[in-house]
Amino acid sequence: MDSKPRPIESADTVSTDETSKELGPIEFTGDDEKRLRWTFRKVDATMLFILICSNILNAIDRGNLGMGKVAGLEDDIGLHGSDFNVIVSLMYPTYLLFMLPSNLILRRLGARIWLSLICVIWGVVNMCMAFAKNKAQFIVLRLLLGAAESGATPGALMLITLWYPREMVTSRIALFYSAFPAGATIGGPIASGIMKITNPRFRSWEWIFFIEGLTTAGFGLLMFLLLADYPEGSWLFRRHEKALLKRRMEQDQAEGGHRTVNRKRLWIHARDPLLYVQSLMFFCANFAPITILTFTAIIVNQMGYSPSAAQAMQAAPGICGFIGMLISRYYPKWFGSHYLGCLFVAGWIITGSSILLGTVNNSARIFALCALAFGGFGASGIEAGWIMSNAGGPTRSAFSGALNSGIGGLGALSASYIYRNKDAPRYLFGHGMNLFAGLLWVVLGTVAYAIIRYRNYQKSTHPTNISHLTEDEQIDLENDHPEFRYVA
Repeated sequence: MDSKPRPIESADTVSTDETSKELGPIEFTGDDEKRLRWTFRKVDATMLFILICSNILNAIDRGNLGMGKVAGLEDDIGLHGSDFNVIVSLMYPTYLLFMLPSNLILRRLGARIWLSLICVIWGVVNMCMAFAKNKAQFIVLRLLLGAAESGATPGALMLITLWYPREMVTSRIALFYSAFPAGATIGGPIASGIMKITNPRFRSWEWIFFIEGLTTAGFGLLMFLLLADYPEGSWLFRRHEKALLKRRMEQDQAEGGHRTVNRKRLWIHARDPLLYVQSLMFFCANFAPITILTFTAIIVNQMGYSPSAAQAMQAAPGICGFIGMLISRYYPKWFGSHYLGCLFVAGWIITGSSILLGTVNNSARIFALCALAFGGFGASGIEAGWIMSNAGGPTRSAFSGALNSGIGGLGALSASYIYRNKDAPRYLFGHGMNLFAGLLWVVLGTVAYAIIRYRNYQKSTHPTNISHLTEDEQIDLENDHPEFRYVA
């Protein structure tokens, strides 16, 4: 780039002069590179691990309605017809409505306070579901749950982009999203175990909500003690580790996360069709994960298995989804681009959905759910990494995360209605919608790839002259900087 980013001074940052004395020029020596690799492993083991654990609890809390239905929730509170689907879906309107305000509060209060607070709140809301006696009370609590969870995922994604350089973002976001299938893996067996509690104070499904909500609220308090907004503010890192991280992020221009959001640049990003195409991919990617998290136990129960067996058997698709999400971080490297990785996961989604549509053999359908989970969760990981890897600064990062989560939330809202009681036991409509989502994903991915190739070609053949701009103006160009290249 024509100019180097200017360090941002604050009370809790390592000063630029002191950092320069310790580390010398911006280029890293061999010893510095080794220490930096170790420091990023420490970031993985602390900040990223905390976010992953929070997301596991998030997934368990989202999926406990399906576990509750198998345990008798529907009959106990008098739900009929599509009432259950309505209750499942009602967290998403408030999830979308409060997403932007939640992110604005995040930037004002910081991740340590806000992410830990909303974790405590959604845990308490889940505990309250144990005391809900009718449909109206469940509706109110689901609306509150959506509002509480609205800032969790975009806030975590923003935090990841402020702790890692661009080439590490995709792999770390894939690890973060692997928490959802991990939650599905352990959520079913946990619910099955909780159902064995014989204390008459609560019904079995009430115990599920109470115990899992209490666990989440307690973890929120732990997050407050361990999280930090930026590496410089964390008490878990030594002074030289903070200096290494700061200089590496300056080299990547990711230090821009300390800068305020540029409103003019925000409107430019809001008119970018690439962001909407990639976010619509996340819309499609959410169909399979919602199926696994919320409806797997219900689908398996309708195959003829007992409630406790159906809950425990959710672990199989959950494990496959976890593997799919975990290795999706390597798809850009293995296939040479995010786009080819997207085609790979689409193949699994389409195959799994087709098998579910075409057979009544239970073994084949369990395998198909595993294939659907492997492809669907892998799609979530690679798409989120793709869009965030193309964020050239804090404004793009903030808008990309919010838009992606918002449109993805609409996908989750839509997926809440595709497995209806009237379609039991085959659920052909739901399986057909998963097939459609997989096919649409391929079309949207191809469009995104074409846009990226065209823009990179234009940047190479028609570079923009920015010599007349000030240093701050050059930094604020973000994706429009002539040396910025989109990741395909």
